[in-house]
Formats: sequence, C-alpha cells, structure tokens
Amino acid sequence: MRRQGKVTAKGNLRWRFGAPMAALIVMLAPGLAWAGGRSARFRIETALLVQEITQLTRGDRAPRLKERIQSDLGVLAFEARSYAEEQRAGHRKALLEVRAAKRAFVEHDYVRLLGVMRGLHHTYPVHFHGILPLSPTHARMAYGRFLYQNLCATCHIAGVSNTPVPDLFSMARTQSPADLVVQIMSGVRGTRAVAFANPLTYGQIASLASFLRYSNPRILHHAR
Repeated sequence: MRRQGKVTAKGNLRWRFGAPMAALIVMLAPGLAWAGGRSARFRIETALLVQEITQLTRGDRAPRLKERIQSDLGVLAFEARSYAEEQRAGHRKALLEVRAAKRAFVEHDYVRLLGVMRGLHHTYPVHFHGILPLSPTHARMAYGRFLYQNLCATCHIAGVSNTPVPDLFSMARTQSPADLVVQIMSGVRGTRAVAFANPLTYGQIASLASFLRYSNPRILHHAR
C-alpha cells in the first residue's frame, strides 16, 4: 500500500494529498464535533482509567503502566474541572472523587483506586449508541478497511513484533467491544491519533471497530 503521509518531529501528521486522502477528508469533515463537549471527554477518560487500573490490580506493575495511569489521572482532573465549569451547576462531586482517586494512587491503594473509578464510571458511563453492537456487515467492513488503511496502518502494522505500537487486530480480539471502542475514542497521547479532536463520527468508529474485530489481518497484511 502506498504510504499516505509521515509523522514529523513534533508529532504532527503531514499528508501527501492524493485522491484517496482527499476523499477521506471530505467524509470525515462532518464528524469533527462528534465528542459532545467535556461530558464525553470526561466519560471516556474515566472508562479508559478503569481499564488501566484493572490491569494494574491484576498484577501488571510495569513502570510504563503506572506512568500512564498517573498521566491519565492528571488528564481526568483537568476534564473534571472543565466539565464542572461547563455545566455551571452540579457535578462538583466528580471533582472530589477524582481527588480521592489521585490520593489512592499516591498511597498505592490500587483496590480503593479501582473502586473510586468504577463508581465514577457508573455515574458517567460512555454512550455507545450508534456504535454497539459491532457487526461485520459488508458496508461496515468495507468502510472500516478504508479507514484503517488510511488512518491507522502506517503505524499499526499487523503481525509486527518488538514494537511499542499495539497490534490493533489482536487488541480487538482480546478486549470487549466496549473497551475496544473506548481505546479508539481515547486515541494515542501526543500524536494526531489523540481523541481530543477525534475526527471520527460514531458510525465511523463502529465501522473501524467492526473491521478490526472481524477481519483477517493475515489476508490484509499479504494484500498490502
């Protein structure tokens, strides 16, 4: 497959515009405001932290995971403050819960930390309407393949080992559909994949997630 762009030193993606990419931009343009304000960002960050802290409580004490959780708790605190200011009333309890979570992390009380985050996630669940359930329809699989090849495949190469970049197909088969969608929504920190300005609509996320979960990466890899 022809490489569509490259990552600069600052992490920005500089596209080499061709007909396929121009078409992609046209299709993505209506979805630029999908996130629905700070509420959606706060909910996504909460769900992502539940995944990460669950991994921590199950015995994964890798320094990289702890660093990511610490960073994400900082992001969550920012999102909680922004959400509370956006609403101008209520939701102050969320700020207190985030502070309690940060204290539990500092004290290495990961069980309490997970309990706090699960409580927040219950109060502020991610909305999956229009995304779940994932289904391998012809339209979703075709569109998902197009999105993957033009937005993901340059970095996420299926079957390549010894790389910090995850195999999205493997991730899609080992996680629940909801957790997979949260991962797509949350993006990759510090790159254009970051979901703070996620360009994907709910329908596009559904197509990409369905493609990752139900396609055969070996066939895709050999077809490139």
